[in-house]
Amino acid sequence: MNADAVLQKKRLTAMLAIDAVCFVLAGAAIVGHVAMGIGWLLPAFLVLVAAGLGAQIWFVLGWMRAVKREGGATS
Repeated sequence: MNADAVLQKKRLTAMLAIDAVCFVLAGAAIVGHVAMGIGWLLPAFLVLVAAGLGAQIWFVLGWMRAVKREGGATS
């Protein structure tokens, strides 16, 4: 594996871990908001969804940079 592949594997692992944590916490937050009427859990839910989406965007942007570098090196 080259250095870019190792870096992307670490990024993928980090993204999956962040998404898993955000998924569980966002699920708990929305259940707490809807079932128990705790008002501050709705903004917490939205922040957790945004954090999970941000992790995915971070991964894709890193992947695009790695592909661009790889494509530029072979040309």
